Parts: sequence; structure tokens; C-alpha cells
Amino acid sequence: MHNLMSLLCLLMCKVFDEHVRRSKAGGGNTREMDFESFLDFVLALENKDTPEGLTYLFKCLDLQGRSYLSTADMHTLFRDVHQKWIDGGNYELCIEDVRDEIWDMVKPVDPLRITLADLLACKQGGTVASMLVDVRGFWAHDNRENLLQEEEPEEE
Repeated sequence: MHNLMSLLCLLMCKVFDEHVRRSKAGGGNTREMDFESFLDFVLALENKDTPEGLTYLFKCLDLQGRSYLSTADMHTLFRDVHQKWIDGGNYELCIEDVRDEIWDMVKPVDPLRITLADLLACKQGGTVASMLVDVRGFWAHDNRENLLQEEEPEEE
């Protein structure tokens, strides 16, 4: 639980660093999430597959502010999702396998880093973002074949 809280705190700090407007009433140092910033945040989460949503989220995922994600960043981001996955009674999985799967999905130009351009070009950036920050997003990806079968109408 501590790791999950630390990742959430880290991600929220990035949201504030990258996207939240500075409060005018606080002399520039006090920050608050105004309604417009909150809407931007919610819209980005709900529209991860759009260039705008993915651009917003990438700035939050880019924990080091380098304009790319490394394998170490993937490990840091997925570590807490992995713990929540295990705590939920799911099978054990290898973080390196998930990292490799993400790399295979994205096929980055530079094999050592994933950029926003790579995520946008692969057309699966929203899925990758979901996998890295939300255990439900990872579950949906991991169970995509089963979910597709459930959506298909049964033949009579």
C-alpha cells in the first residue's frame, strides 16, 4: 500500500508540476487545482487514446522530465500496479515481461527509450498509459481476448 501511495503522490506531483495553474491569490507559490485543471485531468484520463489526452498523460509519466521513458521508468511506474495486481489475488507476473511487451507494442525508434511521438505513432499509447498507472487498465489489457469474446454476439 505504501508503494502505491508513493506512486500516486509522485504522479499527482507531476500533474501539478506540468498542468495545474498557479493560484493568483497565493502570491504565486500556492497551487491549487481549479475547476478547469480538474476537467483537463479527468478528460485526459477518459481520453487516453487521443493525442491530447496522451500528451497530457505523457508529461505526467515522464517522471524525470527528459521527454522519454526508459526501461527504468517503466519499472518504477509499473511496480505499484504489479503489487496491486498481486494483492488482488492474480497470478504472479514478471515486470520485465510486461516491460518487454510494452516495448513490443510501441516499437520505439530508439530501442532504449519511448517518446511521446512513439506512443502516438503506435496507436496503443492509451493502453500503455493505462497499464502503467492503473491495475484495472493492466487487467483490461491482459484480458483483452476474453473481453472481445464477451462482446461478440452469440450465434443462434
